[in-house]
Amino acid sequence: MKTIFEIFKNDIRAIVKFIFVLIIVIALGTLPSLYAWINIYANWDPYSEAKNIEVALASRDAGLTLKDGTHVNSADEVIADVKDDKDIAYKPLDDPKEAIEGVKSGRFYAAIIFEDGFTYDMHHFEEAIGDEAPKVTYYTNIKANPVASKITDNISANLLADINSKYLQSTLKQYFGDAGDVADEVDSDEAVDTALQQLIGTRDAIHDYNVSITQIMSTRGDVSKALNNAEKKLKKGKRSGSKDLASAEKKLEEAKATISEVSNTINSETRELETAINELKGTIDDLQGPVDEQTKQQLIETALERTDRVLTILQDLRAMLPDNPQTTAGRVAADAMDVMISNSEHIKKLLTNGPALAEISSDADTLKKLLQDDLRPSLKLMLSDIEKALERTAPILNSAGDVLDDITPVINGAESTVDSLDSTLGGLQGTLTSLETKLDDIIEQVQNAKDDEKAEVLENLLGNDAAQYSEFFTNLVEVEPQQLYKAVSYGAAMTPFYTIIALWVGGVMLVTVMNCNVDRRKYPRINEAQGFFGRYLIFFLIGQIQAAVVVAGDIFLLHCSPVHPWLMWLSAAVTSMVFVILIYALTLAFGDIGRAAVVIIMMLQIAGSSGTYPIEILPDIFDKIYRFFPFPYAINAMREAICGLYGHDFIIYLAQLMVFFLAAVAIGLLIRKPFVGVKQFMYDKMKETEVM
Repeated sequence: MKTIFEIFKNDIRAIVKFIFVLIIVIALGTLPSLYAWINIYANWDPYSEAKNIEVALASRDAGLTLKDGTHVNSADEVIADVKDDKDIAYKPLDDPKEAIEGVKSGRFYAAIIFEDGFTYDMHHFEEAIGDEAPKVTYYTNIKANPVASKITDNISANLLADINSKYLQSTLKQYFGDAGDVADEVDSDEAVDTALQQLIGTRDAIHDYNVSITQIMSTRGDVSKALNNAEKKLKKGKRSGSKDLASAEKKLEEAKATISEVSNTINSETRELETAINELKGTIDDLQGPVDEQTKQQLIETALERTDRVLTILQDLRAMLPDNPQTTAGRVAADAMDVMISNSEHIKKLLTNGPALAEISSDADTLKKLLQDDLRPSLKLMLSDIEKALERTAPILNSAGDVLDDITPVINGAESTVDSLDSTLGGLQGTLTSLETKLDDIIEQVQNAKDDEKAEVLENLLGNDAAQYSEFFTNLVEVEPQQLYKAVSYGAAMTPFYTIIALWVGGVMLVTVMNCNVDRRKYPRINEAQGFFGRYLIFFLIGQIQAAVVVAGDIFLLHCSPVHPWLMWLSAAVTSMVFVILIYALTLAFGDIGRAAVVIIMMLQIAGSSGTYPIEILPDIFDKIYRFFPFPYAINAMREAICGLYGHDFIIYLAQLMVFFLAAVAIGLLIRKPFVGVKQFMYDKMKETEVM
């Protein structure tokens, strides 16, 4: 130890003795901090300046003249409401083309265009809850600036959410009004018929899906087996009626998840069908070419096999649909499959009886066209209609109330087997049957009522709370944010990342300017450990100065306001100690190669240390390697100090960081020895070039 401190004292004397060297050391102690301070300041609160980001607003909407002669234009109302927004620089324009061209040129970062029909959709209840939605187009230019594009994405999402909640809610209230206004509004035959058709459409979609589940269950043996097990589990499930709407909606979400799984099955079958048709078409194309008789027979056999495959897939898909679908999409899908089955059978017949290639090719083209134009879109729409029908059931459940007593036990029982799709189908089918029965009851009561009483019956069945309906259809959810750990700004939250980088940069500057080797002529009897730690102490001292300066600036200059200032300094001090010895050891052991490795390590850690983006969203390679570098542990330790402690995490992170200290000592004292000759050889060769 005496020799180690003797080397350290001599290094101090050498620095103090020469004023020029002292100035350089002072610069080494302070300059790395500039990197951290500049970046932290630049990122201090970038979103507060979002008001300088220009977003164009324009409209193609002509508006709408109401029955009382009043002309309204919802697009103009939205633009008028937001044009003076202080959080974003909205720029209303008269010409949508100018707005789009402005985004292309980079004048605007984004543009929101209200399309023709926006006002109409906003003022028609049957379309507000149906398939159509108010038309808005959002244009963005990621080339101008990718971060600005993300900001404008959030801005547009917030604006459209506001449109959805504020304007659609207002529109729905126009139709429902308060309790006394509902009866007046639905007092016309047209309004009653519109509401009744909505209920019938929902009932029919649920019926079709219920039949489809029956078909799927009957054609798959493993499903039947699973359903037997599910029935036993359902009987043991909790059977308690619940009239709480929130609970009902939660259970309906599970049903929608099941629908998604079934949709995946149908989509998979459709993809297989497309592949089979393409393969069949390819074989038929080969048959039309110049082939000998033997090859021709082989191609015919292949075509027959592929035709059988197409037929099998089509028949499986057709079995999943009701014989007589009651929705338009279901009928289109069923009709398309019936024609495709007929065409496939015709192709098979022609191939068997002596191929009429032109006719076979035409039939194959028809198969492909029906798949693309009719079957696939209609299946997609049918599944979407089913999901929407289930969603539209929620307000009916809320108003009817008593049906929940039948639904809850089934869904509670299905909850215990939700991981099994086949098991859940049984519970879902019971739910859909209950919903269908309830809707039938509502429809029947309305249809059997006298003409002058239908409106009152419909009002009583669907409830009198207009606000509840409008809030349901606009999907309003009240969220109360609770920030568990606080930072005064975005820049303060980024302080750990930039401070840690600055400390690494400081270590790199030290090995670049200062000599890592001890002059053996002055200390002829020192061993490797004495030489290693003797010179390291001066590096350690300057590194600690760097840590103290950068933390002081973070706190007193930038006011990052850490929860635990002294722990912030401690994390920086330990980080600097580890970084400096690691960089020092790599340079001492491998020379210029070590310096290059230090730079590469820094680049990898800047990108993949989870200092900015979460490690979970980075490419897989970073998730695999980041834990083998010191940055993540240093950053996490400083985050604990700045934002607040959780358990013993601060101590754990510092302990993990110290593992790299031990690794650095091993590199400097053990791994270094075999590379001494290699390092000297490379140094001599580089010197010979007179360039390096």
